[in-house]
Amino acid sequence: MSARQPGKVGKTVRRLLPWAGTVLLLGYLAWTTDLDSVGHALSEVNILAALGVAFVGTMLTFLTDSYCVGRVVSRFVLPVGFREALPIKATSYFLNVLNYNAALVGMAFYLQRSRKAPFWKSLGALFFLNLIDILALCVLLSFGLLLTLGSDVLSAGELTVAWGAVVGGFGGFVVLLLALRFDIRLPVISRVLRLELLRPLVEAGLRDVLFLTGLRIVFLLQYIGSQYLFMRLFGVEIPLMRLLVYMPLLTFIQIIPISVSGLGAPQLVMRHFYGQYVKGPAAGASGVVDAFSTTSIFGFVLFRILVAYLFLGEFSREVIERAGKEETEPAT
Repeated sequence: MSARQPGKVGKTVRRLLPWAGTVLLLGYLAWTTDLDSVGHALSEVNILAALGVAFVGTMLTFLTDSYCVGRVVSRFVLPVGFREALPIKATSYFLNVLNYNAALVGMAFYLQRSRKAPFWKSLGALFFLNLIDILALCVLLSFGLLLTLGSDVLSAGELTVAWGAVVGGFGGFVVLLLALRFDIRLPVISRVLRLELLRPLVEAGLRDVLFLTGLRIVFLLQYIGSQYLFMRLFGVEIPLMRLLVYMPLLTFIQIIPISVSGLGAPQLVMRHFYGQYVKGPAAGASGVVDAFSTTSIFGFVLFRILVAYLFLGEFSREVIERAGKEETEPAT
């Protein structure tokens, strides 16, 4: 009992750290926001238009995301049709509110429960789709940087970070692929490379990578388009091409595990990125951006939960409960 106690304490600390980060980041946002500007921005927004953008954007991304899940599972695990993929993705939307990793685990559990699919093989296919997401973000970011070359879209330091993310993303994917394909011994991570979780990287061909990257680019462009329309409703008149730079960078910031679901850090960076494009007095720009970011987050999350509820499958509630537990073990 006492021997396991340090492990339990460490696990508790790891679970509490993101919540502590969330409280600190959101607390700082609330402390520094201009409430008058936030209130004025909200009063000027066409609520019906905002709801329409949030609903249509949620539906499009949900359907595209579900299609991608069906294709990657069909390629590496077992055949899954589009209609079968809908409840799988819907289940993940509920878990994603709490933890992104739990969402992946939940989808793998759903496949195991509904189709008797191997858990780790299913999780590996979904993890592969995550790696493709990073690849797609790097493609969009590199295009955005090239299209805005010579502009003031980023400072010199930010530009270095952005190109570093592109090179790191592409380079990391290639190194991982080569290490697996040619059984290259790498220090520290050699054991990780032999996990079933990364098996799709061995099985995937160039056509798979290109096809799935193209699908995820379509998915990301749908999300960027809905965010662009949402920003216009709040008077944030940003050129669309610049979002190809800002949105991938914000997504990379969001996946840094310092808060729950990436809350707080991206919203702070949005003030810096988007403040210069706010129509109206510069003094209230941060408040307008805060109004947009907060409304966008809660609006899209609420519609995601609503849409997901409509498509939940027979085993969804069981899977959500199982994947949401502190410790889970896949059935054999």
